[in-house]
Amino acid sequence: MNKFVASLVLVSMMTGSVLGGEPADRVAKVAETKGLIAFWDFSLMHEGRWTSYHDADVVPRGFPVSLRRIGDPQTYTPDDWPYADDASKLSFDTSGPFGHAVRFNQGFVFGEVARDAFDGSPLDVHGRQAFTMIAWVRFVGRRHLVAGIWDEGGWDKYGGRRQIALFGGLFGSRGTTAHISSTGASSYPQSTAPGSQFARCRAIDGGDFENEQWVAMAMTFDPDTDQVVAYCDGVATPTSITDPVARDVFRYTEPVASNPFHFPWPIYSPQSFLLKFHGYNVQDSGVYEHWLQVDTEAATVTYDRTSSDEDHGNVDYRVTLDVRRGDASILTEPVEFAATRGHRVRLPVVAKMQPDDLIVTSLDARHGESWQRIGQPVRYRLRQGAPFTFGRALGLGAEPIDYGTQLYLDGVAVLNRVLSEEELRALSFTDR
Repeated sequence: MNKFVASLVLVSMMTGSVLGGEPADRVAKVAETKGLIAFWDFSLMHEGRWTSYHDADVVPRGFPVSLRRIGDPQTYTPDDWPYADDASKLSFDTSGPFGHAVRFNQGFVFGEVARDAFDGSPLDVHGRQAFTMIAWVRFVGRRHLVAGIWDEGGWDKYGGRRQIALFGGLFGSRGTTAHISSTGASSYPQSTAPGSQFARCRAIDGGDFENEQWVAMAMTFDPDTDQVVAYCDGVATPTSITDPVARDVFRYTEPVASNPFHFPWPIYSPQSFLLKFHGYNVQDSGVYEHWLQVDTEAATVTYDRTSSDEDHGNVDYRVTLDVRRGDASILTEPVEFAATRGHRVRLPVVAKMQPDDLIVTSLDARHGESWQRIGQPVRYRLRQGAPFTFGRALGLGAEPIDYGTQLYLDGVAVLNRVLSEEELRALSFTDR
């Protein structure tokens, strides 16, 4: 008996409401779905690691999963997982739809697909990329991240590497939360409301569910409709939960739809992202948001803004920007330009922008014959992309090991298209 088998704790509780049929048939149904980027059932193995099924027309290979523990820099396979304490031992539940759900427990044991294994591939969901993500879940304790590309960056307003993720238990919800980010960092750094350091763009499904119940949580993003939709067992229950930080920015007076959620932005990537300024509010300035679209590959920045009144344009703004590597600028000359809507500027870089370079940028408004700084200069450090994780968000401040999700995860699938409700219901494998 090898070390992996000896360490297993198999659980067969038959909780939830999984439909009849064979686990192998359900695995095959998901694995054969058109547009499949990855489907991990935590049974398929390659070179000792769990790997993913995939549509060969979409990607040429599977994506390997490593086991991780906060505080331990090493990655492990199921066979060499070294921890046997109650919080960290590997435990499996056979009652889910695919019959081999693994327990992920806060930071004691979680899964990770390393960034260099998928960077630039279809699994690196970014830009205006349509996608669907499904997770077959049984929560057994605290709810937080289920799966996705999501590093909180210590909740610094200009930190983080957030792209997309499924969560449970956020915003007072007992259902699915579908998080998405254009900045990778705070959604609204211009706000001073409590919670403005966090990501706030999310769809919240109204279909609550209890712990110890098997559910299929899902999210979709359709760039043609600008909609993020959250689902439970293939059903999207509409909600209108106005985010308090968004209310502070946009001064909403009526409830705002949170499922579906309006998202007209590109999804964050380390090479292309929104960088929002701060130090203003719509009551004083007439502007909801000032931002730059930064493209490090093309070495361009594009300024834009949204205002409370489309005719509001009696204030002149300008942007100044530098890119620094160590103690020196990598620009051949200082960058300063008029901040008019849609104004794009090519940065005169002497070397390609790369992680650890520092963008320093300021926004000024003209007052008479002089310029006045709005807020403080934004200092944004370029960074590598985050890994794809299961059962644990990264970048949680001091990274406490006992923070985060407690769940059994029987599978996660990511697809390069928006599945219909009929397709999602068929893949939920429940009698809901």
